[in-house]
Amino acid sequence: MPFRFGKKLNHQPIAKQKAHRSTDVRRLAGLIGLLALAAAWHWLAPNRWLDFEVLTAWQRSFQTHPLAPFVVIAAYVLGGIVLFPVTLLTAATIVTFGPVAGNLYGLGGWLVSASLGFCVGRHVGLDWLGSLIGERSKRLRDAAARRGLLAVLALRLVPVAPFTIVNLFIGASRIRFADFIAGSILGRIPGILVFTLFAVELQALSHSISVGRTLLVAVALGLIFLAQRWISRQLAAQRALAVREADLN
Repeated sequence: MPFRFGKKLNHQPIAKQKAHRSTDVRRLAGLIGLLALAAAWHWLAPNRWLDFEVLTAWQRSFQTHPLAPFVVIAAYVLGGIVLFPVTLLTAATIVTFGPVAGNLYGLGGWLVSASLGFCVGRHVGLDWLGSLIGERSKRLRDAAARRGLLAVLALRLVPVAPFTIVNLFIGASRIRFADFIAGSILGRIPGILVFTLFAVELQALSHSISVGRTLLVAVALGLIFLAQRWISRQLAAQRALAVREADLN
C-alpha cells in the first residue's frame, strides 16, 4: 500500500499538467478557428460586395417581419465573429428601421455581440491570454481593471483595436461584467446620436432639401464631435496615468 500511495502521488502532478495542456490546446484551437474564419471572410468575395446599399436592401427584405429584431441581432453576432465593420451595420440598421427601432435593434445586437466577445475572453483566461500579450500588456490590463467602467468607456470612445478584439481584451481582464455593459452603453451614446442624425437627414433629403435642417444637423454633429473630443482627452489622461502606474509596478 505505501508503494502504491507514493506512486499515485508521483503521477498526480503529471496528470494535472496533461489536463492543463489539453485545456490550453483547446483554447488555442478555438482562437485559431475564429481567426481563420475572420481571415476567410476578408479574403473571400462576400466581403467585397457587402456594402451599405446591399445591407439596407437585405434588411428591407424582412423589415416588417416579426422576427426582424432577432435577425438583426444574429447579424451583429456573425459580424463580430468575422470582424465585419460594426459601424456599417449600425448605419444600415438605423436607416432601414428608423431612428427609434433601428437604434433599439442596433444597440441590442451590438451589446449581444460585445457580451459574447467578453465571455469568450473571460473563458480563455487571464493568465493564458496574458502569456500571449506580454508582461507589460498584462500590467496595463491590470491597471485598466482597477478603473473598471472608466476603462471600458475609454476603449469605446477611443477604440485602439477592432470591436471584437476590444471585447476579447476586456473579457480577459478583471473588469466586472456590469462595468463592461455600463461603460459600453455610455460609450455608445455619441455614435447613436451621430447615426440618428445621419438617418433623419438622409430620409429628409430623399423628400426635399432643406438648408436650415442641413445646417442644424451640421451644428449638432460639430457639438457632438467637440464633446467626444473633450471626453477623449480626459480619458487619455487617465490612460496615461494607468500606463505610468503599470510601469512602476
